[in-house]
Amino acid sequence: MLRKEVKIGVREGDDIPAFRWNVLILDLAFNEAMELFEADQYEHVAEQIKELARGRDPSHPIGQRVDPIEGLFEFKDKGGPLGRKNIRVFFGIDKASKDIVVLGVIQKQNEGATPLGDRERMARRWRKYRAGDYGLSPGGRQAKRAGKSGGERRERK
Repeated sequence: MLRKEVKIGVREGDDIPAFRWNVLILDLAFNEAMELFEADQYEHVAEQIKELARGRDPSHPIGQRVDPIEGLFEFKDKGGPLGRKNIRVFFGIDKASKDIVVLGVIQKQNEGATPLGDRERMARRWRKYRAGDYGLSPGGRQAKRAGKSGGERRERK
């Protein structure tokens, strides 16, 4: 089985003000984002995740909506550059290596809790990441650096 790639979005210590956390992005999550967002929307969400990486505790950011969900975290945003899109970015936190691992992105269609299927899918991705199934073991740095915006931009069809 081919190992899936993990992109490095930002590294701890880079930029001014400095990032306090690394941001790693599963290819699956990057591909979901590219399908869901226009270029300006992607940049908006990427900036929001970068702000999480600047904070002391990405699970309790100031001025952003993040909720715990199934042992992971769910960043919530809507409006502004996202228009009518109500999005969720799921991530795990590895405190030992100071990694925020972006696991997936969805556009939430319904009121109430995030659908169970989405929560289970993200929990499964987190388990697989922790097991090293995506080509980067927790705390490792074998993935190729993908630039500060979280990956190379692909042309939309």
